Amino acid sequence: MKSIVIKSLFAVILINSAFAQSANTLFTYGNNKVSAQEFLSVYKKNSNTKSTDLSESALTDYMRLYENFKLKVAEGRALKVDTLAALKVELTNYKKQLAKSYLLDKEVLESMYHEAWERSNTELHAAHIMVKLNADPSPADTLMAYKKIMAIYDRLMIKKEEFSDVAKDASEDASAKKTGGDVGYFSALQTLYPFENTAYSLKSNGAISKPFRTKVGYHIIKLIDKRASKGQVLTQHILVSVAKSANPTVMAAAEKKINSLYQIAKSGKISFDELARDSSDDKTSAKDNGKLPWFGAGKMVDEFEAAAFGLTNTGDISAPFKTDYGYHIVKLMDKKMNNSYEQSKSEIKKMVDKDARIENAKVAVINNIKKENKFSFNKTNYDVFVKALDSSLLKGTFKAAFYSFNKTAIFNLDNTNYTVANFSEYLESSQKNYRRFANSSADVAEKALPNWIDKICNDVAENKLDKKYPEFKTLMDEYTDGIILFDITDKNVWSKAVNDTVGLKEYYNAHQSKYMWGNRLNATIYRAGSDAASKIVNELIAKKVGDDSIKHRINAQNIGGVSIESGKYEKGANKLLENVKWEKGIENFVSDGIYVTVVVTEISSPVIKKLEESRGYVIADYQENLEKTWMEKLRAKYPIKEDLSVLKSLVK
Repeated sequence: MKSIVIKSLFAVILINSAFAQSANTLFTYGNNKVSAQEFLSVYKKNSNTKSTDLSESALTDYMRLYENFKLKVAEGRALKVDTLAALKVELTNYKKQLAKSYLLDKEVLESMYHEAWERSNTELHAAHIMVKLNADPSPADTLMAYKKIMAIYDRLMIKKEEFSDVAKDASEDASAKKTGGDVGYFSALQTLYPFENTAYSLKSNGAISKPFRTKVGYHIIKLIDKRASKGQVLTQHILVSVAKSANPTVMAAAEKKINSLYQIAKSGKISFDELARDSSDDKTSAKDNGKLPWFGAGKMVDEFEAAAFGLTNTGDISAPFKTDYGYHIVKLMDKKMNNSYEQSKSEIKKMVDKDARIENAKVAVINNIKKENKFSFNKTNYDVFVKALDSSLLKGTFKAAFYSFNKTAIFNLDNTNYTVANFSEYLESSQKNYRRFANSSADVAEKALPNWIDKICNDVAENKLDKKYPEFKTLMDEYTDGIILFDITDKNVWSKAVNDTVGLKEYYNAHQSKYMWGNRLNATIYRAGSDAASKIVNELIAKKVGDDSIKHRINAQNIGGVSIESGKYEKGANKLLENVKWEKGIENFVSDGIYVTVVVTEISSPVIKKLEESRGYVIADYQENLEKTWMEKLRAKYPIKEDLSVLKSLVK
């Protein structure tokens, strides 16, 4: 809720501290100055129209809002609102979130975006062999997997065995037994980055890669074919689902059904949309008339992809075809080739930023941080610490303890030593993250060390961002002012009006005449579902039967039922009462097929609303009053002096 309000406040008043004060001071508050340059920049930044209104009246109105903003923030800073624990946590979290985009190597990112786009214009057909390995394996498991993949590589390169035969025999990818390792066509951002890199590095059809590792194991790739991208297609489809293991009778029935749907779709007697909605067994896409997202090579099973890309013209419908999921027909909605880099960059960027390859940009940043801050690692001191470790780190019970060499540096960064004691504290708090597949405490420390160093590097760089990037400082200042503004306004206006019950009551008592009921009807409204029910309602009203009994008697019969409501109604409060006479009596009429009976028992004269009846309005007015009183005090505490000649110089 706070972030929403802060954003709303920024839409009206926003400070931009990046602009230096100029000689043309627009106004002062206390000992502080606001330049024409700062004011105009903020004003234009927050203009809600394409052409900024630079009339004198518009500039004057905004200047008064901006003055109020400055006064509130000044008061918040004077009261040290930004040092409150909750706000400090919020600022820290925001800073870390904001810093993420700055702690990436922009050149590396740009090269990855361009690389992904360039590769997306070429589709590869490949086969692969895999030996599985956990993402965080033990050294023994790693060695075993490596020996397996090298033995397989020897079969391919020395013994010259057929790739598909070796894949069926030795690959630990479950599908290899059936496909001989064939993974079909794929393009950029559709597989693991190391896999993609290796595949695209192969120059000619039939080329076989050296073994390489990903987070799921070791691989060998054979390039079967390269082709220019066929682009993407937008399709609708209808599925008649049938299991691969279905008996011939069931299979024949499914095939007969898809052929029938195909003939109906081709005839146009029933639209493809309607057929997909009513007959497709793919219930997810059926809700959207069988529509599927845009897709290119490698996104669908081969048979589906071939059928979709085999369609030429918008509106074409494929002949029925079979996949492992059943029988399909596909309709082409649209087709497009890949866009230029500039046109594709936004979409490519989103995909790359979510991909594991983003780690490359992070690594580049860490390397730059180390270089800029003269990183040096002391292996001797690190080895001494590791030798002193007992089994507690492997067991997950390690506690940072006193060592005679606690103050010795493991590494130095930015002229600061990060010591054995610092690393011990890190290990104590995070040891459970590094124990998997470790054989010793030394293994745990070895896994934790690079992450600890990276964390320190990021912290050092983060603390320098406001000096290195002026726009970062600007955004932090804006957010800081925003949460100060929110907090201090909430305490002095918003929450105060709600929680100050004494003040609220005093304000209500002093302004009761503002909160009046107008003329009101005291009425009971009966809504009957049929003419017969309405007649019975009127008979029972005439007999002075109570409302509960009326409902019970009519609703027990199958004649449409009745609902009843009573209350006092001002004009316009209830649509059914718009044409009712403002006098005691009974009126009957029909409204939108409902039979209505209105019994008016009293006409009430204007009367003051009770506090409970007008609380929302009273709170809003009380807030406005608190704001006005508060601003008067702030303007007295921080006197404002305006230079209207400077304001007029901004008018256009």
